[in-house]
Amino acid sequence: MSSDPSPFFPPELEREIFEIAAYFHPETVSSLVLVSRRVYDWIDGVKYTTVTSKGAEYSCSARHLLQAIWSNSKSASFFHHHVRHVFIADTPINDIQKILSVCTGIQDLLISIHVESITPTIAALRPRRLSLFWLCVLDYTNPRQPMFSFLTHFHMLDFLSVAMSTVPLPSFLAQLPVLTHFAAFWNPPVGDGFPVVARKILTACEALRVFVFHPPWEPKLQSLPSNDDVRVVYMHLGRGYRHQDGWLAQTRGGIDFWARADAFVEKKRHREIQPSSFVFNILPWLQFLTSLFSFSLLDRTRGWHPRFR
Repeated sequence: MSSDPSPFFPPELEREIFEIAAYFHPETVSSLVLVSRRVYDWIDGVKYTTVTSKGAEYSCSARHLLQAIWSNSKSASFFHHHVRHVFIADTPINDIQKILSVCTGIQDLLISIHVESITPTIAALRPRRLSLFWLCVLDYTNPRQPMFSFLTHFHMLDFLSVAMSTVPLPSFLAQLPVLTHFAAFWNPPVGDGFPVVARKILTACEALRVFVFHPPWEPKLQSLPSNDDVRVVYMHLGRGYRHQDGWLAQTRGGIDFWARADAFVEKKRHREIQPSSFVFNILPWLQFLTSLFSFSLLDRTRGWHPRFR
């Protein structure tokens, strides 16, 4: 790391340049922090913004984050401020609890394993996006819980019937104060009551903009119950879809299944496709949606860069 020479640009502009470079090109962070002490101070936290179990796609690995936490070299406020997106898969329960208890500023949390014991830790967070099994929140199904205060995107990784067996789901979802997107899995062979449940949810949740159902396999069109509400999307993710890839892309302003569903619903609203269309084949639409969501750098920073939140 060099000494701290005078900046070539106004400090505010120089900082913005380095932060944007680090945020959208995380693979460069390890080199950028060596430029000068002030650059290190500006962007050291960026490498902890997105955390995955194994450190995929230049994200911070859970192990690396835990080492930083255990070293006591950084304050609790550092992790609260910088750790924003966390994808947990094959991670020990104790490690998950440690990460969630320290990184209390998480805005986007996905837990792809059944972990009932961490429910109190999750309940202390205030995420905007939450993807997990219903078991993880089973003891906290009061929609007035603070953990749901800012939740806009709720992805339930169970079959819809799992939640329906424990709570009146339409009422629960309707009382979440800012919920706009909901997704769950649905099993067609045992889905006789699905049209009724879907209608109740759509009627109760007037603010819901997108309602996604994932069948576990690609169903035949005639086996799906019809629905003329433009908000409904049946989305079979398919064997070629890797959830972590889409999740990582959206952390940097890219495309995940939510963005694809949003675009599909918007095309229905504008009658670019039939409003009654409800089956979304995710893979052929990738090229179209890539162009649809190719924001300018300024637009992306306004929507995704930490300093614009």
